[in-house]
Amino acid sequence: MSKGEEMAFVEWLDLRPALVRAAEVGAGHVPGAVSGSFLRRLKSEVQAGPRRKFRETFGQVRQQIEGYDVDEPFDGYPAIAELCEELRALVRSQGAGIRGLATWVPNEAGVAIYRPGSIGITPHLDGKRYRRLVAVLTVWGSARFTVCRTRAGEVVAAWNAGPGSLTLMRAPGLAGRRDGRPFHMVSGPRGSERCSLGIRMSVPQPS
Repeated sequence: MSKGEEMAFVEWLDLRPALVRAAEVGAGHVPGAVSGSFLRRLKSEVQAGPRRKFRETFGQVRQQIEGYDVDEPFDGYPAIAELCEELRALVRSQGAGIRGLATWVPNEAGVAIYRPGSIGITPHLDGKRYRRLVAVLTVWGSARFTVCRTRAGEVVAAWNAGPGSLTLMRAPGLAGRRDGRPFHMVSGPRGSERCSLGIRMSVPQPS
């Protein structure tokens, strides 16, 4: 971080309740986790990236999303690198005692951009290659984020994911679970586009 630049996360941020919820029920939400000035830096960086349209169907899932992935060491993306490092430190300290978090190291960030009027993404599970915790930051815009009991869409919890909000989701290995990934969906935004950044610990898959 350059001298004079503020931290990504707001002062006195408490992730502990959301981390506990992620471990116990699958997901937790923290509104207003990231400062507005850092979000502006992040937005400029993300907008300059190689945006592309994602495939609209995979298996039983439908989506209308554009975006791209960035891998560690996040060359050319200093704000993403700072965000991941700060989040790693916060998760390790505030998640003390929750199995799996002491060695969580985010090494991949996924940009997802939803256009207004799109379907967003229907109920799905994140990939098994993401371990222990998946964090999703809304960079700009807002949309409904819903956690479901099954792929059929039975609602367990829902919230409006607005700018600076952070959603924390259980991934394989958290709290001793072999899997534990929650089904979730994101509605298409209204009025203007929404961008989220998925922060993940990705491990190689067996060939």
